[in-house]
Amino acid sequence: MPLESSIVDSILVYLNSLEDCVAEKVMGNAFQRDRADINMCWEGQLYRIEVKTPDNGNKPTKAQEINLKKWAKAGAICIAVWSLAEVKNIIKHKGVYNKAFTGWYFTQDGKIIKGGHR
Repeated sequence: MPLESSIVDSILVYLNSLEDCVAEKVMGNAFQRDRADINMCWEGQLYRIEVKTPDNGNKPTKAQEINLKKWAKAGAICIAVWSLAEVKNIIKHKGVYNKAFTGWYFTQDGKIIKGGHR
């Protein structure tokens, strides 16, 4: 199973290869606790991406869910993903939730649409 850091690295390489996109890793420390792993802006839209490994049923913590809901309510596109393919899906669909997306999508009204990862 890949390490979370290798998934994050592959996502960052992909995102930073896109035109009009800037993505950076949020460094984990006491002041960054419960924040998404990646901040990204693409074509003027802010994205917050929480990355998990696909093994052992890893999922966002309750505090991470609360943080992502807060950002989604403010207009950011917030997702939790377990692979680069899920990020590519969201980019392909311009940040709009679609049935093929298997990650978690946080809506502006505070709901979480859970795909293939429970």
